[in-house]
Amino acid sequence: MHRTEKLESAGSDFAPLRMTLRDGRSATIREIRPDDADAFQTALERLSADTLHSRFFSSIRPTPAMIERAVRTDAERERALVAVTGEAATPTIAGGGRCISAEDRESGEFAVMVADEWRGTGLAAGIMKVLIRDARARGLKRMEGHVLAENRSMLDLARRLGFAVGASEEGPAVKLVWLDLGATA
Repeated sequence: MHRTEKLESAGSDFAPLRMTLRDGRSATIREIRPDDADAFQTALERLSADTLHSRFFSSIRPTPAMIERAVRTDAERERALVAVTGEAATPTIAGGGRCISAEDRESGEFAVMVADEWRGTGLAAGIMKVLIRDARARGLKRMEGHVLAENRSMLDLARRLGFAVGASEEGPAVKLVWLDLGATA
C-alpha cells in the first residue's frame, strides 16, 4: 500500500503530492514544467523498447519537438504530471501521466507511463488516482484511454480503478478503457 501527502503548491492550482510506494521508495507527483525537458528526455531514453511500445504504440524514439510539446502544456485543456525522485535540483523522472480534455470539455483522454525500474511499485496506480481526482475536480464527466490489448498490467489496473474495458475503433490490438467520473470514487 502506498500513502500520499500534499506538498506546498508553487503557484499552480495543482498541489504536488509525495507518495510512499510499496517498496518504500518515494516519489513526488507534480505538474510537468518547461525546465523538465532534459530530465524528460533522459527518462524516455532509458525506457525499454517494450515500455515505449506500450505507451506510444510503437518503439520510436521521441523527437525534440515531441519533448518540447510534452513539457509545454495547454493549461486550459490538459493536466500533465511527472513523478520525480531524487534531489529537487536534479530530479529523476520515474513516470508520468496526462489527461487532455476533449473539445466539449466533458471528457478527457489519459495516458500513463512508468519507467521500467519503477514498475510494480504502485506508481502507475498512484498517478492514475491523481489524474482521476484531478479530472473530476476540473468537471470532466468521463475519462478514457487506449491501451494495447497485450498490456495486461495496464488493463488490470484500469479494471481495479473501476474502468470499463471494451473494443476500440483502432482494431483488436487496442482496447478502449473508460470511467464515468460521476460515479462514486
